[in-house]
Order: sequence, then structure tokens, then C-alpha cells
Amino acid sequence: MRFPSEEEIRNLREHYPTGARVELLEMQDEQAPPIRTKGTVRCVDDIGSIGVNWDNGSSLSVAFGADCCRSLVPEFTQTVRDQILKIRESGESNMLLIPAVQRIASDLGYYELVIFIEDHRKAYVTFIMTGHV
Repeated sequence: MRFPSEEEIRNLREHYPTGARVELLEMQDEQAPPIRTKGTVRCVDDIGSIGVNWDNGSSLSVAFGADCCRSLVPEFTQTVRDQILKIRESGESNMLLIPAVQRIASDLGYYELVIFIEDHRKAYVTFIMTGHV
């Protein structure tokens, strides 16, 4: 088994911050939660294991290099942010009329925004209301 470098640990901690939601994709353990179980990150330890409180009550860690989970944190990229602001500046629609915003985004070729709104509607509304995701 290979141990992660300091840079890999730093990247894991950025990608899986305490409190982030994750979904289990693969775990090599007889006591593993079922695949697709969701949970909340407790920590990333010094050997790269991601400590998770799984929604089913388990607290088995995701082992670096052996197991796999994915972050459920919305991918709010600079591109998505810029597309939202361009539509807002156009004044074509109330930004809370989500189907209208998606239509405008589609017409403009802003497919990243269309997908973001579809997958992360709550994060989109939070950004419109507060300026933060």
C-alpha cells in the first residue's frame, strides 16, 4: 500500500472538507455500507483516509488508494458564476424563474449553467439570494 504525499493530503482535505457530503462508490471491506450510501466527512487523516459518518450509522473510513467516494458538493465553477451574472445583467428574466433562466442559458449555449441548475437547484437559489453557494 502506498502512502499519499503531503500534496495529495492537502488536495484531499480541500476536496473533502469537514462537513462535506459524500457518496460511497466502492469499499473493500465486509462491513462496508452499501454502495451509494451518503455520509458527512469528519476529517481526512494523515494517511489520506477520509473519515465519514455514514447516514446508515456506520463510521468506516474511506481508505486512500483502496476505496472510493465522490463529493456531493456542487461544482460551482467560475464559468457557472459568470454565466449566471451575464443572464442577470441581461435583465431578460427574474432569476428565480428557474425554467426561464434555463431556457435563456440554453439559448446562449450556457450548458454548464443548465446542468448546474438541474443538479444543484438549491445551491443556485442560494447564490441568487445571497451571492454565496
